[in-house]
Amino acid sequence: MCIPFMCIPLKKSSLSVLWAVLLGACLSVNVYAQSAETKPDADLEGVTNVRVSFSQLTPDATTCGLSLQQFRPILRNELESTGLVLVEETDVLVTLGLMTTYDRGRDACGTSATLGAYKKVSYFDESVGWLRTGYVVLWQRGQQVMSGIAEHAESMDAVIQKLTEVFSDSWQQANNEDNS
Repeated sequence: MCIPFMCIPLKKSSLSVLWAVLLGACLSVNVYAQSAETKPDADLEGVTNVRVSFSQLTPDATTCGLSLQQFRPILRNELESTGLVLVEETDVLVTLGLMTTYDRGRDACGTSATLGAYKKVSYFDESVGWLRTGYVVLWQRGQQVMSGIAEHAESMDAVIQKLTEVFSDSWQQANNEDNS
């Protein structure tokens, strides 16, 4: 038997042991990576201003009765109610992305919603030898919904409201004065 990335003849029992060791090593690294000393400084703490953006909807979203005008107030009102300041220019971006498909055979719609907060950062890229700019994820969650075409817009209202509430709760916990 051959391991895909190395061609070393192994017995089935040896292969099982090897995979168990590799899995254990990966889990150990993951646990270590989450410790307080090594936790990345990429969270919602200290965020006060955000720019809100929305991804473009798919053509099927229109068929399923979805529009950005329907969702903008839900997201903006919830964010403002928590104390976040919505601005046109800042390094922190909150984005709502929706990917919708329509199944004609079942007359049903499916949408995957993702809400995320991202911060623009500059970093030195050693592979090219200069500074680059990109976004790091501060927070991200998602949910999928499958419903009949007639109920899909209402179902998505509820999902976006829930995602926004979860984000707001996370932001409030990260910025709670008791955490300082």
